[in-house]
Amino acid sequence: MGIFIDDAGTGDLVGSAFILFWRRETNTLVKKEVPLKLYQSPDFNKLTKEYIKDLFVETFKEMDIPKTEDIYLCTGNCFDLARVFLKEEGYNYHDAKIEGYLQDLVEQTYLDHIIEEYNVPAHKVTLESGAKRFFSLFHWIYQDFPRRQAFVKSGFPNWGSKWKIEAENKWMLEMVNTDDNKSFNKEKRSNRYYNNWNNKR
Repeated sequence: MGIFIDDAGTGDLVGSAFILFWRRETNTLVKKEVPLKLYQSPDFNKLTKEYIKDLFVETFKEMDIPKTEDIYLCTGNCFDLARVFLKEEGYNYHDAKIEGYLQDLVEQTYLDHIIEEYNVPAHKVTLESGAKRFFSLFHWIYQDFPRRQAFVKSGFPNWGSKWKIEAENKWMLEMVNTDDNKSFNKEKRSNRYYNNWNNKR
């Protein structure tokens, strides 16, 4: 038998992250969440890795995983301390590129979370992680920046030094443009009423 382990959301801007543990032969699946609040700390890198390692200890007991069972673990650096645990405990683990069923399932788990928890429009986010999903979420954040910044993994260094500033600037620009359009439309209506009144005189 074999255990396959993959993550999703660890590099995305919004919400929690998720890890799935899957025993393929019995189709046993265990889902674990890494909460957003950990990613909002300046020490998120250390805190999340420690938390994930603890999730491994917990889940390996839940699934009663023997040390002889093959374990295939995603190569992401979020699992750095989990790998230390596996080595120290003598588990038979292998770094692996996780593809197919489990990868799609864990990505969908993350998408379901941000759609249900934060009302991110489903059509705006792709199943595949990467630049396209990052910028889709960034665009969603700045459209209502004062409220949605609370949902961001604000511990990411580039959030504070770059993306937060850019998101706020874009939101302010959109507000100015919206106000300008409102003023323009109000002026158009006033002119139309004035012209109609003059024509009736």
